[in-house]
Amino acid sequence: MSFSTFPGQNSIPPATFYNMSGLATWLNYNPTYKRYFINYPREFPGLYPTTAISSPIISTTRYNIQNVPLAPQVITLSQYESQKYREQLDTFIRVYTYNSNAYVRATPTKPPIYYSFSSYQELMSYKSSVFFINKLYPFDAMAKGKDENNNILGWVIPFPL
Repeated sequence: MSFSTFPGQNSIPPATFYNMSGLATWLNYNPTYKRYFINYPREFPGLYPTTAISSPIISTTRYNIQNVPLAPQVITLSQYESQKYREQLDTFIRVYTYNSNAYVRATPTKPPIYYSFSSYQELMSYKSSVFFINKLYPFDAMAKGKDENNNILGWVIPFPL
């Protein structure tokens, strides 16, 4: 299977992509990708296709999707919450790295062997981490997000979450 280099279309986000800042902050630093998230107003308010602009107050000449600031999903954390979320992020990254490597190395004759949890507690810790990471990174939007021309971003999340 052939993938493009991240962050291009049909690419796999590297483990280093995931951090406490989330996708919104990444998009603020990489604004050309904001156009793929116009159909996700709950996660990214203010991003919409220029064809949807019908108000004389907001003209298409003044609206530039790349200039729309996006707020991170997690802003203020107590010290305890920050530590807890850091641990969950670390758990997610450990499993993601393992599974991503397994997915990339797989062949039609050798399917990927994904991470095996050593205990029920570790599995539950991972499931909690996925819940938290979903707040920061809406995987559905990353995989299925389309721009105004119906071009799909198609970032590949290489294993079941």
